Amino acid sequence: MSQLIVQLQKLAKNEQNPLLKRHFESLMMITSDTSHDLSMNKEDLQAAAASLEFFKTGGDNLNTYLSGPRPLIMAYKSPTDGKNSFYWLFLPKNFDRERKNYPLYMEIHGSGGGRNDQPWKMLYHYLKPDEAPGTTQMYLREGFLIYPWGRGDKGYEGISFNDLEESLADFDSLFSTDPEKQYLYGFSMGGKGVYKLAQRYPERWTALGIYSGIMESTPEEVETIKHIPVWMTWGETERWCVNNRTLRDHLLAAGAKISWEEQEGVGHSYKGEYQAALMKWFLTQRK
Repeated sequence: MSQLIVQLQKLAKNEQNPLLKRHFESLMMITSDTSHDLSMNKEDLQAAAASLEFFKTGGDNLNTYLSGPRPLIMAYKSPTDGKNSFYWLFLPKNFDRERKNYPLYMEIHGSGGGRNDQPWKMLYHYLKPDEAPGTTQMYLREGFLIYPWGRGDKGYEGISFNDLEESLADFDSLFSTDPEKQYLYGFSMGGKGVYKLAQRYPERWTALGIYSGIMESTPEEVETIKHIPVWMTWGETERWCVNNRTLRDHLLAAGAKISWEEQEGVGHSYKGEYQAALMKWFLTQRK
């Protein structure tokens, strides 16, 4: 662990690119975090060792983050509770720092059954010598993509919802994006996060994507977001199919523009073809 910190300190000290510099500093910040009163286990230490190797073999070069599903880590001290948090930032392909009209994609992760509660589970996942498989937009990178930690698997309630807001605010302080192309989506627990964040900021979002969301909904809540186009899919046999049918019905009753499909014989799943279908649909949506 100390070797990783030393390596990151060296990289941060010598780095001239402000994004890459913050990336190194953010990794140091979360790697050495004590604000959450958590400790690393053997698996975390092994992941940190793999990241150390990564930063010796390409992780110190911005091109690495432009040529595959490799995120920059953007960490910050929460203004809500003073604890450290972070989000993944994927840069657009052919990234131009002067361009101000890239689309923004915000993906909200589902539950890992508590695995994500410790920040290191997400921190090192893509920062290893071997490339980890990503979700569809992580490969396409048709704009900026942010992916908040959300304090792990806490259902986007309380401070974990604040984490979504704070990550979005931090990103907005760094970049300007096309206000007509603001896309929000998530799977399972992430679908709940999408539903809640859309209600809080209904004027921001161009379109929403909900895969197998676990949220409950009311007609009154749906009134808030009925002007936002929504894409939904869920499995016929999954535990939360009724929740998704109910949200669909509320949206239809409110006159919302909605595209939906119930996957026959399928359970709770985030299949690649679903993801690709949503990304194509997003490209047809403008304010």
